[in-house]
Order: sequence, then C-alpha cells, then structure tokens
Amino acid sequence: FEDIIAVLALYRPGPMESGMLDDFIDRKHGLKSIEYPFDSLEKVLEPTYGVIVYQEQVMQIVQIIGGFSLGGADVVRRAMGK
Repeated sequence: FEDIIAVLALYRPGPMESGMLDDFIDRKHGLKSIEYPFDSLEKVLEPTYGVIVYQEQVMQIVQIIGGFSLGGADVVRRAMGK
C-alpha cells in the first residue's frame, strides 16, 4: 500500500522527467542499489528506497542536516514550492 502511495506521488511531470520514478521502481525491485547521501538520512529515506518522495521527508532532511527547527524546515519546504 505504501509503495502505491509513493508511486502516485512520483507520477508527476517533474519527478518522471528527472528519473525519480524509475529510480524508485528499480530500487524497489533490487535492480539498483539503495544509497543514502548521509547515514543519518537512512531512517528518513528507507521507506522510499532512498528517493525523496514527500515534502515531509524534505522537512526532516532539512532538520537533520541543516539543524533547522520544524518551523524553519517548513519555511524551506514552502520556498521550494514556489
């Protein structure tokens, strides 16, 4: 069920054109290795096979790597959408 939700989230022009959907599918089926840019992001990215799918993941990553508060991470998330 979670994979279906992720694929639906990735089924948009931007993610499809960037290859994110293909990466997700290939990693799910073991055709591509799952890699994390930082070990500290494994917990955040593991459910989506190392692919950033959701805005909530962006916020968690900004908090972990950038040390932002939840409010600061939300500002970054909103800025990315503009």
